[in-house]
Amino acid sequence: MLAQLAMCFLVSALGQAPAEASAAWLKAVPGDVDLVIRGRGVEPVSRELVDMIKAMSPRAAQAAVPAISQSLDRFRKLGGGVIGDVPWVGLSRLVPAVGPSGPPFAALVLNDDYDGVVKATNNGAAPALRPQEGGFDEFDSPQGRGPWYAFKGAGFVAIGQDKELIAAIAKPKGKTLDAVLTPALAKPFFAGDVGVFVNASQLSTRYADQIAQGRQAFMGALDQAGQKSPNGPSMDAIKDLYGGLFDAIKDADALTLSLDFAPAGLKLSGQLELKPGADSAKGNAAAQVGPVDLGKLAPGAAFYMYMNMQASTVEKMQNMSLRMISPGGKFGPEMTRALEQFHALGRIETLSSVSFEHGMRAFNVINATDPKVYVAATEAMLSAMKNSDSPLNFYKEVKIERDAQNYQGVSYTHVVAVFDDEKLAKFGAAGGGGGAASLKAIFGGDSFSYWIGADGKRVLQITAPTWDEAKVQIDQFLKADAPVGTLPSFQVVRSALADRASFMMILSAQGFVRMIAAQLAATLNKPELKDLLNLPKEPAFLGFSSTPTAPSGYEFHLSLPSSVGPVFENGLIPVFQGMQGNVKQ
Repeated sequence: MLAQLAMCFLVSALGQAPAEASAAWLKAVPGDVDLVIRGRGVEPVSRELVDMIKAMSPRAAQAAVPAISQSLDRFRKLGGGVIGDVPWVGLSRLVPAVGPSGPPFAALVLNDDYDGVVKATNNGAAPALRPQEGGFDEFDSPQGRGPWYAFKGAGFVAIGQDKELIAAIAKPKGKTLDAVLTPALAKPFFAGDVGVFVNASQLSTRYADQIAQGRQAFMGALDQAGQKSPNGPSMDAIKDLYGGLFDAIKDADALTLSLDFAPAGLKLSGQLELKPGADSAKGNAAAQVGPVDLGKLAPGAAFYMYMNMQASTVEKMQNMSLRMISPGGKFGPEMTRALEQFHALGRIETLSSVSFEHGMRAFNVINATDPKVYVAATEAMLSAMKNSDSPLNFYKEVKIERDAQNYQGVSYTHVVAVFDDEKLAKFGAAGGGGGAASLKAIFGGDSFSYWIGADGKRVLQITAPTWDEAKVQIDQFLKADAPVGTLPSFQVVRSALADRASFMMILSAQGFVRMIAAQLAATLNKPELKDLLNLPKEPAFLGFSSTPTAPSGYEFHLSLPSSVGPVFENGLIPVFQGMQGNVKQ
């Protein structure tokens, strides 16, 4: 495997033109190859990777940068001291390895200098070439580990240790990579510093037996865990969740990724294509709207979220999460009826901001076909939890005051839920302990309250301890006075995500660290963990988006700016050290 990695870096020194979607080498790569990796060039990518690591974490850079430099020095020597700023392509069939060479692997050098490439792999000396049937050559490996093979194509040179793979490149048969890469898959593959193609369908078929065995063993382990804790979380619901992940492996057809390194941070994008007719692709449609109002929310929150999904999907997610914390995964008819009310709502579009500075504060804007039905379903679910005899009922009292406030023509219902310490203790024990303190830390006390109202078009739901605080959040949204979208750091992340999406989350690094610190401080009874004295003041964000693409795909993006690194390094690391008593916060 080391020789294969060395080959990847070596060939990056020898190409002379960037890879493009119309490149001739695409018509030579077999369509049934399992993995293809495209690199822009080791030298420029390494420089940007090093600069990114230094910006994200000086502590990590102390260890990572020397290791990267040493690796580059070794590969420069391997290539005879000739390293260029040019792309390369590596491909492999991920079958069980036979012999010391590892899985079948080949590398493509994107230039026409056949003799120069072969010499470079032989420490600068011209090896004795032995022509093979099929138009490629064989020569002795300079490492003395059997023969290597090389082929000169149109604008590229293929070289590797697997004869069958080089032969398939020399004389392609059947579908080639250019036919496999749809425009949607090709877009991320050819973007950024590194592109990756994974033939998920090929892999899931080849390893179907191993996947089935792994699923059976994992489900058996969950059954055993459930038997040891009969009053704990529902293993049936947890099995449904992980079973869905195994099903997703079977449903996947192909995946492409793009990784782009820069001093400003990491950008990752990708495209996942599902097999036609797959269950997870049913009802998939291209996004017609997007989170255009996400930037209108008020600054200071930990999470900014947008979701646009079928109401039935939302109901399934709620159903599964509730079953997980209910013994046996069952709840009464009242909860079932409450969940079923969501089915009639068509699509639900939600815009949310959540903070945990002094207990949970949340602002939600929900667009549904019938806002009043949504409000009724929300109230019914809370009432069902209160009346249940399962651990879902950790309330002492739930008070619902309709028409408690009227503001700007909207009538708001006020809901107050008071926690029951005894029930919370049982709930925490069923979840492994610490749940009661953590839950109270999230909500900021022994109860939580929210106001919910519908203006005929949308629902506003505000979680706050007082009406005055709730009204401030309403005014901030309606007036859009200095919203979070005006912050440059928020704009950087938002611009790196999809214009249209079914799901988007932009996370405040400082808000996330404060949330973790507050929960750990309450759970461990260490209030000093909340004293985050060295947390950077300048807001830092990271984000993720997912967008359905017709007929059966998903486009996704991740933005991780370098400014997030110092927040985690100066926030999370001291908190974790403080848990052990190593650092005084």
